[in-house]
Amino acid sequence: MQFTLKRGLAIAAGLTLAFGLAACAPSPAASDTEGDATAAEGTFASGSADKLIFAVLPDHEGADQDAQPIADWIAEITGKEVELFQATDYTAVVQGLAADQIDIAQISAFTYYQAQNAGADIEPIGAQITQEGAEPGYFSVAVRNPAAADVTSLADFADQPVCFVNPTSTSGFAVPMGGLLEAGVTVADDDRLFGEEHDLNAKKVAEGTDCQVGFAQDIDADPLITSGELVEVERVQVPAAPIVLQAALPQDVKDQLFDALADSTQSDLTDAGVELNEFLTDGWFGFGAVDDAYYDLIRTLCTEIADEVEACRA
Repeated sequence: MQFTLKRGLAIAAGLTLAFGLAACAPSPAASDTEGDATAAEGTFASGSADKLIFAVLPDHEGADQDAQPIADWIAEITGKEVELFQATDYTAVVQGLAADQIDIAQISAFTYYQAQNAGADIEPIGAQITQEGAEPGYFSVAVRNPAAADVTSLADFADQPVCFVNPTSTSGFAVPMGGLLEAGVTVADDDRLFGEEHDLNAKKVAEGTDCQVGFAQDIDADPLITSGELVEVERVQVPAAPIVLQAALPQDVKDQLFDALADSTQSDLTDAGVELNEFLTDGWFGFGAVDDAYYDLIRTLCTEIADEVEACRA
């Protein structure tokens, strides 16, 4: 069963979605920065004004390689070297943003919430759009192994192992926990299994050895649903994954990134001479401009699930 964006997280956590997209309006550009940045001009994670550090979540196998065209695009936009931050897990990205070791990151809604709670002063440039004409957002999909024929709703996830993605994943843990609690299901700690990456988690449920029910984002769950290896139980649309930057970056660099990335499409990337790879062609159409208030829904969700989700208590 598919739910609309405005109903989605109301089903997941008894909330009403106030979508409120708003374009960002940076202030006038500062003077060009040369050499190492000073505090007055802004700061860079590397200490050099010629380099930007870009991070993505390791939420699927090959995430860094899949993000390379975005890194190349940022390099074209800014004229700077862009170095990919090799994150081992979600927490490394949260800590890297909080410690000013990352300039730009493409993260999840929940990771954005966590990074701010950890002290990161970051701003969303835009949020991922997955197909032409769509609003920012994607789906958290509850799935079951075909052998678990008695599972027809989230209430049937009770008293069995559940495969989640990662304790800091939006669509693979936070939103699913909200939905389960709303359905009256509390998952014991021993029954919470984590596949760490969405594609691997979907495969674990399809294999049915460790768990016969679980969650993954739509781009990873849908191919296995189509092939008959998984059966969809429910899906909920969630706030889109943002691309964010450090507020401390020089204003001229921030202006370049806001102007180019917010309200962008695939054609903007290819017009810059950057070739799309299969991952972006299949699951990324562009970024829609959003502001910080767009993620208030995640903050509200965390108040609902804090007793069950440690990451919401940070």
